[in-house]
Amino acid sequence: MLHPFDILTLDNGAKLIFTPCPGTKGVSIVDSLKSLKEAGAQAVITMMTMAELTEKQADTLPSLCAELRMDWYHLPVEDSCAPEEPFAQAFAQAFAQQKAILLGLVESGATIVIHCHGGSGRTGMMAAILMLELGYAPAQVKSQIQLIRPKSLTSPVQVNYLIKQYTYE
Repeated sequence: MLHPFDILTLDNGAKLIFTPCPGTKGVSIVDSLKSLKEAGAQAVITMMTMAELTEKQADTLPSLCAELRMDWYHLPVEDSCAPEEPFAQAFAQAFAQQKAILLGLVESGATIVIHCHGGSGRTGMMAAILMLELGYAPAQVKSQIQLIRPKSLTSPVQVNYLIKQYTYE
């Protein structure tokens, strides 16, 4: 059994892999990460809080990514939320620090894993943020993401965050 994931290929060939938290779908965390690495993943963006990672027994994710030579980025947002207090400042600071790196990876055609617990809500929001930052039109962002993850970009709080930050509609 393989860890489940879906791939969104962008115009420049970069790939965004949407996936549930590695190690939570009946596949070990190590095997999950290995299958993502085999799919071409060069980096992993974790949208879960450390408390969630610990609860799901996935708190070894950063060290396992390092062992597999995948960069790991932590942009925590509480489940079913958008970046808001107390996470808004931490998210804004972390994203500001990592924004150039993440956008550079996408612009260079890299393959990036994005995950939250289920692989749709916060995952879709992060994919939308990256695409909007790269200049994709909001309608295109929504249609491309929902094509592979229909439940993405349906949470009012997450959509409102995108509207507020990116004039997403």
